[in-house]
Amino acid sequence: MAENAARKHDAGAAAFFVETLCQDADTLLRFAYALTLSDEWATDLVYKTYKSILPKLPELLKKDGTYIRQLLLRRIWEVHHEEAREGTASDNVLYPFLKLLDLETRAALFLCDVVGLSIDEALEITPMDHNDLRRHLAAGRKRLLDFRFE
Repeated sequence: MAENAARKHDAGAAAFFVETLCQDADTLLRFAYALTLSDEWATDLVYKTYKSILPKLPELLKKDGTYIRQLLLRRIWEVHHEEAREGTASDNVLYPFLKLLDLETRAALFLCDVVGLSIDEALEITPMDHNDLRRHLAAGRKRLLDFRFE
């Protein structure tokens, strides 16, 4: 279905999709994994996120990379919450650490410490208030300092 929607756009829009929007696919996949703790569901989330923004492609052509990254991260958060589920096991080396954290703490750590967003930028993606986000970030960082990866 996404392929059919893409055919409606000109070659420039298709190139923009591949060269600009898809540059954040790895970041989205990692964020999706932090949210779901499942490789399979994370991949599905990324697909659904890109599929959901295809109708906005003409307006995105005029936007800068920072706006687009924020949009994609916010949209993956929304898609996750439309059909929230978590994985139960994973071979990923981060799974034992991430499983101990609640969803908001995983999101705060990823957005601020992995992607490098400021608190204000992370607040644009999640519905947390400023104090909650800072509390989750501090709790996640403390847990990280105490965690022993095997």
